[in-house]
Amino acid sequence: MMPDMSPDSFGESLKFYSDRHPDPGKRTAINIQYTFTRGQYPTLSVEIAPIHQPGAAPNWAEKTIVQLTRGELVAFCGVLFGLRKQMNGAYHGDARNKSIAVYNNGQDGAAIVMAERGHQLQHFLTPDNRLELAVFAVRRLSEAWKVTPSDAIALLRQAAWMDRNL
Repeated sequence: MMPDMSPDSFGESLKFYSDRHPDPGKRTAINIQYTFTRGQYPTLSVEIAPIHQPGAAPNWAEKTIVQLTRGELVAFCGVLFGLRKQMNGAYHGDARNKSIAVYNNGQDGAAIVMAERGHQLQHFLTPDNRLELAVFAVRRLSEAWKVTPSDAIALLRQAAWMDRNL
């Protein structure tokens, strides 16, 4: 049986919660899923939902979702592995009004910020969660590139070296 590779099909997913954060704007849940682009390219969809009260469940009805482009998937992995400081993606969604930014916060982990129509949600990843997400994301990148995950990491490192030295 062939897997469903339609743009609306979802594969493996990974969730993180920041339900006890004291700042309501940073009290969020994030869900990252394996998806396919319309052109059948393996990628990730990133969803962030607000959590309105400490310890409460996320309000997934208010989520913002962005599917990463080919280049954004590469940049996303680069940031999570500490090879890039940040990545940005814009003009997502049917109305082209969604954006995503990911920041490498060094020893503090990483931040993922998404916006839709000016409404912004942010999720902070601990260093351990950043590494777990990096492994999850690079497995998807390795599928897209048709190489092993270790080869994908080596290629990301080579690209970072080239960016600094060429």
